[in-house]
Amino acid sequence: MRLLAVDDDHFARDLLFGALASSGYDDLVMAASGHEALDILVKTSRPFDAFLLDIRMPGMDGIELCARIRGMDQYRNAPILMITAMSERHYIDGAFAAGALDYISKPFEALELGARLRTVERIVRQNHLVAQGNCEIDRLRSAREPGMAFDVDGPVEIVDVPRVVGLVAMENYLLRLTRWMTWQSESVAFTIDGFDTMTRFATPVEIYDILSDTADAIVRGLKRDNHLVTYVGNGTFVAVLHRKSSVSDPDTLMTIQALLDMAEPSLDSGVPCPLNLRVGPVYRPSLIAAGNPLALLTMPGKTRATTRSPRADAVQPKLVRGFA
Repeated sequence: MRLLAVDDDHFARDLLFGALASSGYDDLVMAASGHEALDILVKTSRPFDAFLLDIRMPGMDGIELCARIRGMDQYRNAPILMITAMSERHYIDGAFAAGALDYISKPFEALELGARLRTVERIVRQNHLVAQGNCEIDRLRSAREPGMAFDVDGPVEIVDVPRVVGLVAMENYLLRLTRWMTWQSESVAFTIDGFDTMTRFATPVEIYDILSDTADAIVRGLKRDNHLVTYVGNGTFVAVLHRKSSVSDPDTLMTIQALLDMAEPSLDSGVPCPLNLRVGPVYRPSLIAAGNPLALLTMPGKTRATTRSPRADAVQPKLVRGFA
């Protein structure tokens, strides 16, 4: 596995090089700045498999560099691990929103770093099994053959929608939160009504587009808040926000639904495919429950059907007409 590590501190680079080498990761290139890293990426004849980035660097910081790397087609799915001494939540949020897969704090333990990289290595191997460098949408577009069905339960990774992260990245993000950060968080589930019906009538790529439109509407509707969104399967998204957000504000829910209506999605056949969301109650962990940060991801899914968006009463008639 070929790695590119970026840190402006010479001593930190030496420590990182030694820790990686001792864990068996010696195919490593080091850079002292974000700009140097980008220059290496442009000039290299061998692509990198994964990245380790320090967050706090002069000029281009690690968050911006993470976003720049993620914007390159060949690195859209490449694992990015952030390494930093900074523990403020807005830096953690920013790193994951920019596309980071995981986060480790300085001073790091060599054993812990090696364990994280073994997880990264498994993801790299999985990425290599997908058609070289293809992103999720390309994989789904290749599944148009008759008999191919969309994996309803599968946690599809949505690309190109800011602040939407993969399920593994969301789990890693939550596990990095302190108990206090977890207690200061809340989460809510958004479920597409009639999703099972849609999957029977639409192709995999059409379903992906539906999920992408929905994710975009959720993110734009929550724009006033610090949040991350992930898709967990079965037409359900979970948003994790800072507590005292506006997610339960009726105006927020109406904005999200209005954005979905403006998208006017339809199938390739021309059949309209109106999207309507059911919104579950907001989950706010108690101080005791905050010891299990993953509950922010799992609890909303258990209660997602109890509350509806302002327009949910029109869902079934619209779906029946759309798929008649």
